[in-house]
Amino acid sequence: MRDRKRGRRRFGWAVFLVSVLVGGLLAAVLLTRSSEDGPPVCARFGVAAPADWEEMSEDEFRAMIDEQVYLGARDIRLAAVWQDIEPRPGDYEWEALDGRLQIALDAGLTPLLLIHTHPDWVTGFGEIGSGAAEAYGDFAGEVARRYSDRVHAYEIWNEPNLERFWPDPDPDAFAELLAAAGPRIAAADPEAEIVSGGLSPATNRENTSVAPVDFLRRLYELGAQEYFTVVGMHPYSYPERPSGGSDWNAFGQMAQMTALMDEAGDTDTQIWVTEIGAPSDGDRGVGESAQADLIAEALELIDEDPRLGRAYLYTMYDIDLGQDNPESHFGLLNAPGEPKEIARRLAAGTGAEASPTCDFPGM
Repeated sequence: MRDRKRGRRRFGWAVFLVSVLVGGLLAAVLLTRSSEDGPPVCARFGVAAPADWEEMSEDEFRAMIDEQVYLGARDIRLAAVWQDIEPRPGDYEWEALDGRLQIALDAGLTPLLLIHTHPDWVTGFGEIGSGAAEAYGDFAGEVARRYSDRVHAYEIWNEPNLERFWPDPDPDAFAELLAAAGPRIAAADPEAEIVSGGLSPATNRENTSVAPVDFLRRLYELGAQEYFTVVGMHPYSYPERPSGGSDWNAFGQMAQMTALMDEAGDTDTQIWVTEIGAPSDGDRGVGESAQADLIAEALELIDEDPRLGRAYLYTMYDIDLGQDNPESHFGLLNAPGEPKEIARRLAAGTGAEASPTCDFPGM
């Protein structure tokens, strides 16, 4: 697998016209920058989905995608939710993901499919030798077979180094998952990028979390790099900027990650930032201006580093999890049609309706 590295629904005219009108109004709002806004953001980026995207109607999803295009997004991280798609062994329900994916493709966005969660009928998940990894691998292969003509990037799980997403996090167990899924995806699409699950900026806490550098080091010790072509990372650094020098700054830890990859003889694999952002409000919220500055700096640093590839901003809209909860405030927009400073700066840089202020030769 190392040789591969680098390697319908129709909507009525009424819905179409409403979308055009709303889109035009939205573009005007996004491109109206206040005197307090900083310089435009000039970098390629994508947007990462929260769980509530699966609850949107197709019209709501289409309107959100239109907003992403106005912001200048080129990529999108969508979820292939195993527990929803295969609620019973061998019984697949693809319709919802088919619809969301086609809307994104029709808008010109390049998709990354995150394959995660597990259905109730899978037992022993995270336990080596339980058979759960093989079941996941079978599902990942089905996903790649179905979408191989439209999707060429797949992410294996989300934050497997954190108990919230993986019971009793264990890099050895995750390596088993990679070994089950990677070859099946590659068989369906030999050109696919296979991203190891984006790692959380966690610390070492028994039965709860494993620090990303330590987690990745163990994967390389096990030889698991044979089963992925890209390393995934979630280098959240707030309230510090990505360039900050604190030991806990996960953005800075990516240099340690590439160093250990180099030591293992893997000098060309990229790290993709499959989530990054900062809360504009709530506990430890940094405010809209600092949120915009942090994201702008992250995208600039990623763009300058050849070992860093695609970047996905988390996320499009704020989520109502309580005013004090920082996870409520990661949106680029407060709500549909209500941009924050970062949204205006993105649109002013590379947005579809912007006067070009950024030049990307060959892109």
